[in-house]
Amino acid sequence: MKMSGLLNRRSQDLAGVVGTVRRIEPGTPVPKRLGAKDVAVLDLNRAPVETARALVEAEVAAVVHVPAPGEEMLPRAAFRTLAASTVPVIEDADLADVADGTRVRIDDGVIYSVKSEDELAGGREVGAATLLAEVDSAEKNYVESALAHLANATEFLSLEHPLLLDGEGLPEIDVDFTDRHVVVVTGDASSRAQLAELKPFIREYRPLLVGVDGGAELLRSTRVTADVVVATPTEVSDEVLTDGAVLVVPADRDGRAEGLEKITELGVGATTFPAAATARDMALLLAYHGGAEMIVVTGDDRGLENAFRPASAPSSTMVDTTVSSRLVHAHACATLYRSRGSGIGLALIVLAALVAVGAVVVARDAAQDLLLWAIETWNSFALWVQGLVH
Repeated sequence: MKMSGLLNRRSQDLAGVVGTVRRIEPGTPVPKRLGAKDVAVLDLNRAPVETARALVEAEVAAVVHVPAPGEEMLPRAAFRTLAASTVPVIEDADLADVADGTRVRIDDGVIYSVKSEDELAGGREVGAATLLAEVDSAEKNYVESALAHLANATEFLSLEHPLLLDGEGLPEIDVDFTDRHVVVVTGDASSRAQLAELKPFIREYRPLLVGVDGGAELLRSTRVTADVVVATPTEVSDEVLTDGAVLVVPADRDGRAEGLEKITELGVGATTFPAAATARDMALLLAYHGGAEMIVVTGDDRGLENAFRPASAPSSTMVDTTVSSRLVHAHACATLYRSRGSGIGLALIVLAALVAVGAVVVARDAAQDLLLWAIETWNSFALWVQGLVH
């Protein structure tokens, strides 16, 4: 007997379900060919109910819920849809090191390699009743977190509404934001990839660059010079502080700021910003009240999935609302820029085609006919390009 046949029979004899790992990233559709021989691995906290329905219809072998590190369950309808089905749902299984396409066997929540029978991850299979109870608990926790967060945000508003509405208390710095594009780079884990996506945008528009805490280190590591750094001096390197950027040091409302001794030792100038806000929020307010035309910010988005997490600052809820008319998330900006670039590329291709057609016309028609054709075609082409750009 061939070895492959022996392995297949052995896998079939063992308990549990067997399938191929298929990772589904947030915001991407369920693969059309997904079926009973696949194990769907995804973050159900980011999955719409349509994704869950597609998984049920595909009759996948199992669904493995892999949330972001440290993230609790959200009361998403996707969980309820799966609870009402016969598809096994596995939780608490760390599949970070398991590649897409790996053949696995799942028995009692534990995930094994079909090839070696090694244990890849220890999880737990949750039944319908348990899953529904978890969702009910998540819903209660979510609402309680939201109420506490909004209460703190309201308190921040009562303290800082002069700053939010009129910019009272903003430090005066030697940077002119008026009618400029501004990119605020935070120290969030997602900022590095987003900054890479923004490089074409930065090259063309030459925006003012503001590094916030670890975001200032990130800019320096990518050999990009920050115009402004908003950071606690002890949280960034000496090189960041001495690179020539305008330094803004966050301070408490009473004016106390951490790390000013380091600034003094390095012999560089800095301005303190007293406010009950985060460094990120201070950067946004500096750009907004400074007259920036558009503010692009990197980092985790502040949708409902993230808005009420313990790590989400209540001040950011009010600051983001204040600057919302000019605020664009980095991923959205990069996506729009790519679309614009694609349109211009297409326009150049069409122009080249028009030139080729013109050459044919030269060979066949009289000069007067060519001139009329060229004027007419160019006018239509120019109007079309204007539509792409605007």
